[in-house]
Amino acid sequence: MIRRALLSGAMKPGEIYSANSLANRLGVSNSPAREAMMSLVNKGLLELVRNRGFRVVELSAKDKQEVYDLRCLVEVEAVRRVAERGVSAERASLLRELAEQTIASAEAQGVVDYLDADQAFHCALVDTLENRRWTEIVENLRDQSRINGSYGLRKRTELEASATDHLEIVEAVIAGEARKAADVMVRHLSYARPEPD
Repeated sequence: MIRRALLSGAMKPGEIYSANSLANRLGVSNSPAREAMMSLVNKGLLELVRNRGFRVVELSAKDKQEVYDLRCLVEVEAVRRVAERGVSAERASLLRELAEQTIASAEAQGVVDYLDADQAFHCALVDTLENRRWTEIVENLRDQSRINGSYGLRKRTELEASATDHLEIVEAVIAGEARKAADVMVRHLSYARPEPD
């Protein structure tokens, strides 16, 4: 829930939030709220402010560019390798289903729901490599690129175009077309390219 608040922009950059106040808002005890917030500190989404609480990290233009550059390196290579290795019929079915879920979320124009479905799709795709660290890195970079509601896709047509890319990626992966899968992924990531200041 805290992650969703960060991604939606409900939690504002630079503001300090106490675990106690968030726990009350979420209807949970302090301990799980604090643990969740510490986990988000470790992911670079929050920073601990001694004796005050947690501040939402504000990414500079340079930070955003670094995250985008790393995503281009690790996500494109992951998709290329998945296509090269091939996927089982069961995995192909799962990836198609997740891609369809992103399309349904985009059509409903729920940006945060779309981001959740999009995250599930991309993590499942990378997870096909059976490299836990690679999946965790991708998941973390994707969250960092979306913190504070900064995700560039706000219009329904942009969400739908991004979601449609998922099916194209899946079909290229299933067909073993590594170069095409990588090329579509490069185009797909262009939605996350930071705007110059």
